[in-house]
Amino acid sequence: MKLSYRINWIFNDAAGIFLGIAVAAGILSLESQWLGTPGTVAGKAEGLGIALLGGLIAGTILAWFQYRILQRRYPVLSWKVWWGNTVLAFIAAWGLAILPSFSYTGHNAMQEVVPPFGIPVYTLIYGSILFGAIMGAIIGFAQWMELRKHREDAGEWIGVNVFGWSLGLFLLTLLGFVFADQLSAFLLVGIVGGLIAALCIAAITSMFFQRMEEGR
Repeated sequence: MKLSYRINWIFNDAAGIFLGIAVAAGILSLESQWLGTPGTVAGKAEGLGIALLGGLIAGTILAWFQYRILQRRYPVLSWKVWWGNTVLAFIAAWGLAILPSFSYTGHNAMQEVVPPFGIPVYTLIYGSILFGAIMGAIIGFAQWMELRKHREDAGEWIGVNVFGWSLGLFLLTLLGFVFADQLSAFLLVGIVGGLIAALCIAAITSMFFQRMEEGR
């Protein structure tokens, strides 16, 4: 049975998001193991470089999975522009994500007293929604700059990305807290949470193609 365009989009977009997040998370994890929590300017600069490398790789992975589906509908869609805008958006969003770590001096008691990572739980929960919305806006706007050449209603792309990324990162964070005490299941929770978040984002962004399938 031939799958609809939206179903194909969901599978490919979810794969790109999941693999991109997995690679970026892996890089950040290795950075944490190698460098610890940097308290010097040089350490923070090195950590920033490694984190931004993760954004470059994650953006490239997502751009490729999205482009291979979008090209079926928009044959003249520019790969160079789509890739470049997506990568720049991911680097910008990843840079914003790690900015709070620059406030760590190595003597901040809050880092040890308030779990996890010195940030209250409710702050991380609501922060995941806010960051997801910001990340979705950055990615959506960057990709809209190319999509607007092919769709008159391309502005909707920004909205579905804001909604999708905010909900996806909220679910990922929430699941992490639910199983926070089960360290033995940490990897499994990360995989399941990443898949749920990726499918959520992909399903919501697929609404952008609904009218196309309805022939409108």
